[in-house]
Amino acid sequence: MSISQGKKIRLIRESLDMGRAEFSDITGIPKQTLIGYETERTKPGGEALAAVAKVWPEFAAYLLTDETSVKQRNPELEALARELENQKKAS
Repeated sequence: MSISQGKKIRLIRESLDMGRAEFSDITGIPKQTLIGYETERTKPGGEALAAVAKVWPEFAAYLLTDETSVKQRNPELEALARELENQKKAS
């Protein structure tokens, strides 16, 4: 069962026991824009979703995919690990 990202933002805000003004101040999403998302008049874009995920990364997977048990990976660190492994093999 998937709900809109706007409703998810509202659920996240409410789970944090925050009013719209406080959530807006913390994320940088204007309050009226936030109301538009939560009431589904407008859809949040990537910047808004990233703003929420940056402050509360524990909600990122849920916000984007509905998943809550996701193992996160960092491709930058994986590339560094491969590079180090290749350097070890070369020496």
